[in-house]
Amino acid sequence: MVEVTRIWIHAFIFLQTLSGLSRVWCSSGGDDLPGIGPPYFQEYDSGSTVNVTTQLGSTTYLHCKVNRLGGKTVSWMRRSGPENPYLLSYGRQIYSSDARYQIFHEGGHDWKLQIQYTRTSDEGLYECRVTSKYQIVLYTYLKVAVPEIKIMDERNSMVKDQIIYEGGSTIELKCVVSNLVGEQPEYIIWKKEERMLNYDLERGGISVETNLMATGATSKLKIKGAKYADSGNYTCTMMGMKATTSVELNIQPGKNAQPIMDDDGGSSSASGLLTSTTLILVILEAFISRI
Repeated sequence: MVEVTRIWIHAFIFLQTLSGLSRVWCSSGGDDLPGIGPPYFQEYDSGSTVNVTTQLGSTTYLHCKVNRLGGKTVSWMRRSGPENPYLLSYGRQIYSSDARYQIFHEGGHDWKLQIQYTRTSDEGLYECRVTSKYQIVLYTYLKVAVPEIKIMDERNSMVKDQIIYEGGSTIELKCVVSNLVGEQPEYIIWKKEERMLNYDLERGGISVETNLMATGATSKLKIKGAKYADSGNYTCTMMGMKATTSVELNIQPGKNAQPIMDDDGGSSSASGLLTSTTLILVILEAFISRI
């Protein structure tokens, strides 16, 4: 009986202590627990700016790790200008009409803002705020990287719109993708019109060699024994990265197996037109001389 009484006395003293702490906390506005201190960011000082770079079209996560949160609430805001912040989330509740935003509370400390299908318009300043006796804020500047893609010929000259090869030559085109961040790209697809060439067995003599890296990729298309039927629109696409480019390929009769180049080093049909014009003038002059 004495032992039971002693337990009840200890329990009563404990409850009274908690009640006293509660009264002190509430009388101070519920800001900080006495002897514990205010909330603070786990990795940065209040007012710091974190720079984050993400890929166009990817899923982006902005982190806000808060210690000693207590009963306070974490909010995320987007700032489109110095005087134009707007609320994205308050606690676990999303206040944006944009369904691409979601909030995740992980690990007891991290209030993570998710942005799906990231757009270039998402680039800018974001704020993670905790309001207590003294408000603390962590800024995140989001930069959206847009992939760059171009087609080069075997001389490493960029093909602008079209390229001309002579019949019987070997066509060599290289697709170069740069300005990638985050995950390694999946793969590159070559197409002629709507037909995929990566595993083409119908024509024969076609090969594709692709090298994928974390920051970019290259893919080489080789077509042996160029024929007039090979003329058409060729497209190079980086899957999952919203990166694509195309070139018009024309096959003309001739003996040399070299593409015709324009004056600035880019592949073009201008020189081909000049050669045809010269030929016509020669024939015309020979015809006139016989009259």
